Amino acid sequence: MGKIDIAKGQILHKKGDVVKDVAIILKGSFLIKNDEDITLKADNGSILGAFQKCGEAYKYDYVANEDSTLFVYDYNSEAELIEAINETASVAPAMASATINLLNNMIDVLASLHEKCEQLCKKLKNDYSNYKNICAELMVMPKNFDTLNILFPPAEPAILNSWEADFYRSCRTQNDLLRQEYYPADINFCIGTIMLAAKMAQEIQPQIEAAADFIHRTKLDNDAFIKEYHSQTAKLDNAKRQEAMEAGSGNLPKIKNALRTILAFADIDQEISDTFTKDLKKFMSHPDKTEKSGEMRALRQRIADNFYTIYEAAFFKSLETENVPAEVNMFFFFGFVDEEMAGEDNTAALYKYALLWEDDPEGTILPTHKWLQKVYTGEVLPSKDEFDNDWTEHLKEEVRQGNVTQAQADAMVNDPKAKVSYELHNMIASANKMTFGSVFSFIPVFYAQQVNRPLEMCLSSVERVRQALNRIRSIDFGCFYRPAYTSFTKLKINRYVYNIEILPYIILMPNFGSRGVMWQEIEGRVRTSPAHMMFSIFHSEDIENTMVTVCAQFRWEMCKRIQGVHYSDISDPSLTSEYVNYLQFYKKNSDLTADMKEAVRAALKKYGNNYRNIFTSEYEIFINNESNGILRLNRVAREILFKYCTFSKAYRDKLSINPQYRKLMDAWRISQDEKEHTLDLFSRKILTMVDELPEEVKLETEYLKL
Repeated sequence: MGKIDIAKGQILHKKGDVVKDVAIILKGSFLIKNDEDITLKADNGSILGAFQKCGEAYKYDYVANEDSTLFVYDYNSEAELIEAINETASVAPAMASATINLLNNMIDVLASLHEKCEQLCKKLKNDYSNYKNICAELMVMPKNFDTLNILFPPAEPAILNSWEADFYRSCRTQNDLLRQEYYPADINFCIGTIMLAAKMAQEIQPQIEAAADFIHRTKLDNDAFIKEYHSQTAKLDNAKRQEAMEAGSGNLPKIKNALRTILAFADIDQEISDTFTKDLKKFMSHPDKTEKSGEMRALRQRIADNFYTIYEAAFFKSLETENVPAEVNMFFFFGFVDEEMAGEDNTAALYKYALLWEDDPEGTILPTHKWLQKVYTGEVLPSKDEFDNDWTEHLKEEVRQGNVTQAQADAMVNDPKAKVSYELHNMIASANKMTFGSVFSFIPVFYAQQVNRPLEMCLSSVERVRQALNRIRSIDFGCFYRPAYTSFTKLKINRYVYNIEILPYIILMPNFGSRGVMWQEIEGRVRTSPAHMMFSIFHSEDIENTMVTVCAQFRWEMCKRIQGVHYSDISDPSLTSEYVNYLQFYKKNSDLTADMKEAVRAALKKYGNNYRNIFTSEYEIFINNESNGILRLNRVAREILFKYCTFSKAYRDKLSINPQYRKLMDAWRISQDEKEHTLDLFSRKILTMVDELPEEVKLETEYLKL
């Protein structure tokens, strides 16, 4: 059929394809693999397809291990394979040598699989014995697992100790001699070697499959025991850790086999469990974990998909379990899955942080799983999706697209499990990646190589996050205030506008990251509902600076929400409309010098004409620099920011002597005096009709004092 080139990673044959040709590797190499337990390497000179009968199905995938060149021949009979060898007589010795190596690789794989069968049986038997002892220590009745009582490893394949195997092992040992003296002596020596090796390979193949199948079936048959064993082990470890803590001992039992404990607790499907475990091993063995190749992207995505599936199952299990294992709590808090991946010191630190975590008494700063609990109990609504649809709108869209029926959607509206699943796979999966900082190299699993600063300095404790939030409120006092409306029917007042502070929900994502995310400014269509903001639970940057950035984004989006379609209409003055007008027409603005205009032009170019991002950068300067008298903004930006993001009284007093701010403060004071006077007259009028001011009027009075 001719010569072909195959790029690295390209698949030549997929498992199940029909064998109808053979391909001689002229340059490069191939991996012949079924799963991680069975991987064969075919080097230069190997004949791909020769180890199988023509017309049958390929048992493996044939994937180029590097850029390779092949010469392909039709293969409809044994005679055509021999003809192909005859036609390439010059490289026949290399082909014979490569064939011997590939056959020996198969023998080694069979031996390795048989050893794994024996080790698996031995381990399960030992674990069963330990399980009974653990149950005795916990004073619970052990369950009976009959499959373990009759479990024995398969007999060793006779072919491993046959004269044929010894012969081919010797051929591999004497490879140099055979290539120099034996194979070149006669083409038939090469043909005989290749054909005999092919026949033996066809005998070995079913035995490899049988051994692999035994391992798979044994794990599947004993899945219930494995989960029960690790569940009881986790209970005993927790009891010992608690005992050590109460005794004041620093010798806490170390975390061991965390992944098995987590998977057992989640009671996840065996196939997902095996795939997740294998993918983690493959990821950790890769030298460059941030590699952007297609293979690594697919691996990271597969890990992420299974991570959230396991997280969901473990979360629902935790709702009905009184004592959640420490490993599972670490998984919920930090994305921890394995002590080796995390490193011994980090594992100890994560255990301590999970154990000593103090919930927010105000209930607005929460780790991910605590947030999911609020969603489950109906205390909060799920977050909006990426198209700004709330939960009910999302279900309507699902019905419209035919993904669910109307009856299913109606059942899901108030289904707490459906809400949690949606929240986890929608907002949390996305925000977890966004807060991490690099969407291309992200996996949700905690591993030591991520950590670039001491964990203690990065932990986003409730106290640390609250302190960062309160710093913003102490400077920009109106940041989280927004207009609300009420009516006093008894007083014949149909509409009263007052300002109310609604603090955001801050949800801590289970990762080691560097960014904050302003996910949504309100819940659904209710303007007096909290915003949703996200930070990494281990935040590697200065959390106060990140909080400023997120609050700036909130300021912009909240104004857009209030103004609606008029957010950029200068005839209806607002923070966004005045900022858009300033940036659109800066060239004609006589209040800007030539240097200022050039700075605005550079900012527009830097941020790709994204007005929100420019506002965010200048808001950061306003909070971090201008509030302390370090003037960095041009006069137009300063005037808009002071007008709509006015400094609190303490900072106004400090800046009152600054000539750049004195004029702005005088204008703001006049406007504020008018508001206070109007409210005072309104309050006096109300008090002529009632004995006490309504709560909303009191709130507005307190707001104007800020």
